[in-house]
Amino acid sequence: MPVFSFLYGARLLFSLSSPFRSHLLFSLVFLYFSVTVTNKVASTLPARRSIRLPDFDYSQIGQYFLTICAFEMRCIFGKVEERKVRLSRIGEIARELWLGIPSHFYEVTVEPFVVMPNHLHAILTIRRRARHAVPLQEEHHPEGFRKPVEGSVPTIIRSYKSAVTKRVRETLQGKTMDVWQSNYFERVLRDGKEFGDASRYILENPLRWHLRATEEA
Repeated sequence: MPVFSFLYGARLLFSLSSPFRSHLLFSLVFLYFSVTVTNKVASTLPARRSIRLPDFDYSQIGQYFLTICAFEMRCIFGKVEERKVRLSRIGEIARELWLGIPSHFYEVTVEPFVVMPNHLHAILTIRRRARHAVPLQEEHHPEGFRKPVEGSVPTIIRSYKSAVTKRVRETLQGKTMDVWQSNYFERVLRDGKEFGDASRYILENPLRWHLRATEEA
């Protein structure tokens, strides 16, 4: 089984287009090092900086592959059983509010996505520049990190994460519960090949998780 898992992962990796392969490797490294981050370590770090590209307009028309990780990479969204993700109540909230994004950001389409036990992979399509965006929650919280741009990917993700955290805290009565890591990772998909690679990676994620778990058992 370990050999099969390795060969399957290698075959998948080298079947992807070169740009998306590079993105995937970087994303996996990002996930790996996220596991080692704890509150104690994070408190010793300097004030966090944006990982967004400084000169890129994230509100422009296009498709974006996204990875959003749970706080401290904890498996709070569910578990993988028989190659399928069984969502916890928190995972159900994360899925429900992700599907609701187009109701609040009218120019956005939700493409293939999966809520995994400790992270979310997804593709969003911005069909046209936003004329108006309705926040995912009624209360407005001033942006302290940078000024929000209506309909941009950072604004969408920030609103989504905030809405999930708010709903989880209300549902589980955990007023101080942390749900997400403070940042996320994204890649602009440049053509249909990269969109297909990303979609396949997302849809096969539960299978890869199952193979890793079987190998480690």
